[in-house]
Amino acid sequence: MNKKEVEKLAFFARIKLDDEELKNVPGEVDSILKYIQKLSNANTENVESLFHFPELKNVVRKDEAKTIDREVQKRMMAMGKDKDDYLRVEAIL
Repeated sequence: MNKKEVEKLAFFARIKLDDEELKNVPGEVDSILKYIQKLSNANTENVESLFHFPELKNVVRKDEAKTIDREVQKRMMAMGKDKDDYLRVEAIL
């Protein structure tokens, strides 16, 4: 990496770097990439994972039709219907 590339990445990442940091970052990035390369060359063929994700499942309630008490139904109907015969309620957002 050169200074120009670091300036470009810093701009996109919205990171402010002073002149001293701009000089040091390319060398630091190169050393990090070299270390990652060493790690990627490590033999991990017979190494078991140290963590396991739990088995996930979707938890939802069963969709069931319910009846409405007659009194509640009367109050709901008193709210009024719109032109398409739907029940009109107040906005909740």
